[in-house]
Amino acid sequence: MSRQHVKTSYSRQQAKRPYTDKNRAYIEGNTVRKLETLPDRMPREREEKERREKERRANRAARANRQRAMQMGPGYVLFLTMAVILTVGVCLLYVQLQSDITQRTKNTAVLESKILDLRTDNDAAVRRLETSVNMDEVRNKALNEMGMIYPTKDQIIYYHVDNEDYMNQYQDIPEK
Repeated sequence: MSRQHVKTSYSRQQAKRPYTDKNRAYIEGNTVRKLETLPDRMPREREEKERREKERRANRAARANRQRAMQMGPGYVLFLTMAVILTVGVCLLYVQLQSDITQRTKNTAVLESKILDLRTDNDAAVRRLETSVNMDEVRNKALNEMGMIYPTKDQIIYYHVDNEDYMNQYQDIPEK
């Protein structure tokens, strides 16, 4: 019986004590002490080791990225091929349009120079005709050789137009 009594008494004591784990007590609240850590005995070696490990990880990641970048799937190759073909086609079309525009501009300049030459020739022909015909000689020939006479006052009929640019004629002009 005494053993039971001891067990009961032990469990009662345990229930009243805070939680313990290998001689450490768990304390709640804001009064908890912070653990003191031991100073690092070899900080340089540890920093160097961490730096080397970081470099190794970065090198592995860079190598993996390079390998991924070097690999091109058939879909990507097809896409790039189509993009290059489309770009070359657009460039060729652009060059062709530029050459058409240049050719048409040259043709327009040639036609304009021909028009200018024809106008110059036409004006020169009109001046030549005007200077070659003597109006006094034409009047003398018409009066003397062909029997032309000047009209009299009763043969002349005047028409008045009311501020219009044209006139419609519905009947023949009377001969009074």
